[in-house]
Amino acid sequence: MVKTMGMMKAIVKFHEKCLHVLEATARSEKKISMGFIEQQLGGEQDIIVALSKMKFQIPTIKEEEMRKYFDDLHLQIEKRFNDLLYGQKA
Repeated sequence: MVKTMGMMKAIVKFHEKCLHVLEATARSEKKISMGFIEQQLGGEQDIIVALSKMKFQIPTIKEEEMRKYFDDLHLQIEKRFNDLLYGQKA
C-alpha cells in the first residue's frame, strides 16, 4: 500500500506542477509549454524517467525505505519544477 500511495502521490504532484507552470506562464512573454517541460525534465537522470522507473521498486523492502524513496522523489519533483518556473538551473 505504501508503494501504491507513493506512486499515486508522485503522479498527481507531477500533474499539478505541470498545470501550475503552464498556467503561471500562460500570459507571460516566456511561456513554458508541455514540450519544454518534457525536454527539460526528461533526461536520463531526471523526473520523467524517475516516474517511469518507480514501478520497479520492490514492494517487499522495509516500509521506512519505501517511504524515504517516495518522499525523496516528491521533493525532487517539487525542486525541479521550482527551478523550471523561477529560472534557476533547469
